[in-house]
Amino acid sequence: MGCAVLLAGCGQPESQEPAGSAPATSPAAPEASAQASGSASGSGSAATESTPAEEAETSAPAAEETDAPAEGTAETGECKADQLEAAIKTEPGAGAAGSVYRSLVVTNVDSEDCTVRGYPGVSYVDAAGNQVGAPADRDPAAEAVTVTLAPGESAVAKLQQTNAGNYGPECNQADVAGVRVYPPNDTAWLTAPQETIGCANEAVVLMTVGTFVAA
Repeated sequence: MGCAVLLAGCGQPESQEPAGSAPATSPAAPEASAQASGSASGSGSAATESTPAEEAETSAPAAEETDAPAEGTAETGECKADQLEAAIKTEPGAGAAGSVYRSLVVTNVDSEDCTVRGYPGVSYVDAAGNQVGAPADRDPAAEAVTVTLAPGESAVAKLQQTNAGNYGPECNQADVAGVRVYPPNDTAWLTAPQETIGCANEAVVLMTVGTFVAA
């Protein structure tokens, strides 16, 4: 009986001893988890990382490609009086009742291109350069266009000149030596030689001028 009890007491610890497999496999789980976590972290970093070439390509402003000035876009200045030479030319068959249609021609005598656009200022002058009578009216039907004049090139404006004799004593006739021409947007002037008769009375308008067009 005593021996049986002793055997029973000796066998009890063997039957209650915990299985060794659970502690053996338990530490492995954190290791696997750490590996998995490290793997996930590594893949995320690779997805967002840019190569130096990619960074240069995406960070360069697109505007830089279009900001460079295009060739040949430099603006050409307006023709000034000291760049031009003026002349009055009669057009064949250009006469009308009491008036004549002529061409006011300006030629670029400078070494650089320049432009004219719109109406010139026009009036008669005497031999001393003094204005005779009223300045020319503007033809309202004329349209303004920009004309670029290279050296030696010309632009022309239609000029209608009415005979001073049409107005009788009211005209107060006076000798004319030329036509004073103000280029558009210029306060300086040049003279186109033309000997004729004008009206000193500024209430009488003898000329109507159009806009410049290419000759």
